[in-house]
Amino acid sequence: MLENVTVIIPAHNRPNRLQRLIDYYSNTGIQILIPDSSDRKFTGRLEAPGITYIHRPRMHFFNKIHEVLPLIDTDYVLYCADDDFTVPAAIKQITDFLDANPDYSIAQGHYLTFTPQGDKISFSPRYIRNFDNRITGSDAMDRMMHEKGMYASMLYGVTRSDIFKRIYSYCFDETGNMRFSNLFLAEEFFNHAVLIHGKYATLPCFYSARERIKGSATETTIPVSVIKNSPKYADEYNGFIRALALMLPEHDGIATDEAEKRIRLVSSCPKASGSVTFKRKVNQILSSHKVFAPLAQLSEWRYHQKGLKAVKHLPSYPCTFSTPEKEEIIRAIHSQPLD
Repeated sequence: MLENVTVIIPAHNRPNRLQRLIDYYSNTGIQILIPDSSDRKFTGRLEAPGITYIHRPRMHFFNKIHEVLPLIDTDYVLYCADDDFTVPAAIKQITDFLDANPDYSIAQGHYLTFTPQGDKISFSPRYIRNFDNRITGSDAMDRMMHEKGMYASMLYGVTRSDIFKRIYSYCFDETGNMRFSNLFLAEEFFNHAVLIHGKYATLPCFYSARERIKGSATETTIPVSVIKNSPKYADEYNGFIRALALMLPEHDGIATDEAEKRIRLVSSCPKASGSVTFKRKVNQILSSHKVFAPLAQLSEWRYHQKGLKAVKHLPSYPCTFSTPEKEEIIRAIHSQPLD
C-alpha cells in the first residue's frame, strides 16, 4: 500500500509509545526508520518487515537524522513522532497528490490531538486556522513570507525524499559540525527549506492524531524569540541563517550575501498576530502555576469547544464521531500501557 514511503520515528525514552506505533504501521508496507536516542536500547517487537532500528543514546536530533538519510530509498518520507499516529490512508492520498503535482514539495492534512482519560480518549481539533491552506507563490521568497502567517508547522508533512535529503545537508558545515542545534529553530528551518524547493498544500483529510503530553522536550527548549534576540545565542542564530542563505541561491540564482538579507527579513517577521501571541502568553502563565489551574482548565475547555464548533461539519476532523481510521488509532492506543 505504501511501499513508496518511508516514515522516520525519531524515538526518545518512550518505548511503549514506540511499540504501539510500530504495531500500527506493521501491515501497511511502509518503510520504517527508527533513530533512537533513548538511554536504553529498545527491546520490543521489531519483526515487521521494512524496519531499520538504530540505537544512538542521547544523540542530537540532527545527527540522528543525518545518519539515516542514506537509508531512505523511497520517493516520499515523513516524520512521525512516537506520540503521534499519521493515518496511512491519508499518506496515500497525499502521495497521490504529490505525484500529480510536481511543483509541490510537501503536503499534509488535518490534525487532532488526543488525551487518554482512563478507558476513554478525548479528541480535539488542532490547527483549525489552516483548513485548506496552500502556499503557491512563484518564488521562494513569496512562499516563505506566506508561511509566516501559518499556525501549523510543516515538519510532519509528506515530503519528496530528494528534497528532504538535500535540505538536511545544509545543517552541517564543511567540517561536519552542526550549524545550529535548537529544536525550535530546526522546525523553522525545515518550514523555510521545503518552501525554497516548492509549493505546499493542506489537503482536507484526517491526517494525524497527536497525543498531548506534559513535560515534553519542547517545554525545556529555548524559545526561538530568545534565540533571535539574545547576543548569547548569536552564533546559533547566525548558523541557522547561514544554512538557509546557502540553500536559497540554488533556486533563486542570487548571491549568498543577498540571500542572507532575504532570509533575515523572513525570519524577523512575526510568526503570529498580536492577539494570538497574547493568548499564548496568557495560557503559558496559567499552565505554569498551580494556583491558576482552574483558569487553565477553563481556558482549555473553551478552546476545545470553539474548535469543535469550527469543525462541526468537516469529516476530516472526527472528534465527536467515529471513522475506521479513528477506530484503528483507538485500538492502537489501548494496545499498550503508557510509559
